[in-house]
Amino acid sequence: MGGGLFPRRGGLLDAAAFRPRFGFHPVADDALFVSAFYFYSGALLFRFGRPGFVRGRLVFCGLSVAATSYAALVAGNLPAELVINDLCCSVLLAFAVALSIRHARHLADRLLLVIAGLIVLDTVGRNIMLVFVMPSYGGTAEGFLSSNYDFMMQATASILSLLFGLSALGAVALDLIARYRDAADHDPLTGLLNRRGFDRVVADRATGAKAATGAVIICDIDDFKRVNDRFGHACGDLVIRGLAEQLSARLPKGAFAARFGGEEFVAFLPDVGIAQAAAIANAIRLDFAATDRSALGADQAITTSFGVAEHRQGDRSLHEQIGRADIALYAAKEAGRNRVMLEGEPLRDLPGIRIASAV
Repeated sequence: MGGGLFPRRGGLLDAAAFRPRFGFHPVADDALFVSAFYFYSGALLFRFGRPGFVRGRLVFCGLSVAATSYAALVAGNLPAELVINDLCCSVLLAFAVALSIRHARHLADRLLLVIAGLIVLDTVGRNIMLVFVMPSYGGTAEGFLSSNYDFMMQATASILSLLFGLSALGAVALDLIARYRDAADHDPLTGLLNRRGFDRVVADRATGAKAATGAVIICDIDDFKRVNDRFGHACGDLVIRGLAEQLSARLPKGAFAARFGGEEFVAFLPDVGIAQAAAIANAIRLDFAATDRSALGADQAITTSFGVAEHRQGDRSLHEQIGRADIALYAAKEAGRNRVMLEGEPLRDLPGIRIASAV
């Protein structure tokens, strides 16, 4: 909808330009514009998760309508009415931009705010130039449509409205893509990463030779098939979710975990040595085994086994480290389950931890 058919003010329909053609009452026109910018600014605040300040913005809109009503009905001053209405609309929009600017999530969000800011600057600049510096507003409502003010208003508003619409569409599209990507990268039962998401995070964090520096923990639930068979799949799902919660709660800052499939989980702890990783794994093992699951119908302890490996100088990728941790996990299973197995030398001061050879 270009400026030729729908005259605009500051990016929205300009009722002042309609007056000679349709005979709208100026007070109603101005109230409609302020209302439109009220919802416009509210949409930006909602978009960026900012407080709505509904009552304050409504009071401001009421004062704006009162001021423009006085200019139009009492003073009969068209320039004053234009300036008051335009600047009040600009203040509403500028307020939303100022609160939202630090919360842009991607380029389309930033572009959206830039265009909104340009609408504010265009409105303020047009009023300063064509009302105060070089009066070109037509003098009367009848002359408004042929004025330089009206021409500049329509030309700039048409361009900015198009750009704003495109940036808004881009922002919505990027959000939709991000939602689908998030769903594709996360396990719906636990909320942790899935294998695809784990590989993507590892790739995103890759920084050359140090990409895989740290420790890997692999764990799974002992005799999980028997848990499902005896207590039901609903109970099994809750047990899996409980282990995911234990991992999330115990892992240090910067670490991340994924559900690789079934009851198996993998966690990567950047810049963490094998001793610290073993202590974390053992704490999770003990807490998980001590959890009371009688409310789920499970009348016996459910345990987990862990394998832990750390980065080696010759590792070409994190998957080599994961492979050694997996060997340690199977060694823990073979040794009787409910324990932590390490590659390399054992930690003698932590019970439940044994040696697992990768050879």
